[in-house]
Amino acid sequence: MAHQVVPIGDDLAPAAAHAVARGFRDNEIWVWLLRRDRWLRQVLPRHYRAMIRRVFVPRGGAWTTTDALGAALWFPPGTQEMSWREQLTELVTLMPQGLTCLGRAARWDQLIHSHRPREPHWYLNTLSVSPDAQRSGVGSALIEPGLERADSEGVGAYLETQRPANIPFYRRFGFELTDEISLHDSPPVWLMWRDPRA
Repeated sequence: MAHQVVPIGDDLAPAAAHAVARGFRDNEIWVWLLRRDRWLRQVLPRHYRAMIRRVFVPRGGAWTTTDALGAALWFPPGTQEMSWREQLTELVTLMPQGLTCLGRAARWDQLIHSHRPREPHWYLNTLSVSPDAQRSGVGSALIEPGLERADSEGVGAYLETQRPANIPFYRRFGFELTDEISLHDSPPVWLMWRDPRA
């Protein structure tokens, strides 16, 4: 089945955020940060709703399917630094449930930022599909617009994945494993880079 992918607008943002949140409810890093399933159910939908609307849509880096089964959220080259308003938005979405995880989140953020490539690239921050739509081609369809933009601009693409089972999926699109990192008390993540294609 072919899935039609479109830029996220105001009409699709809530449903796309809900799909992302459902897909990430068992994400290893989110579970490590928030610790309780009830908190994950409360925090993730509002977090992704705000991030889609306030961060990724304005950057032109947010795509979903026409039936909002998931989302791909990218930072285009030179846009990874968030303004203080965007950082405040992100922080507010975690409250009050995330109050106990702020120390872990700050350490994690520092680790991730310190390993990002320095050359210009499209950064795939989030690729998530609702559990009931996984393994149906949605993720493959969602990742394509960002890769096409990277290729057209002649720059690489970069991502982190929290699950080794995802590595073969990303390799199908030209990503190669570059490193594995973690904090002393966190799950590991795998870093992947893709050179631009002509």
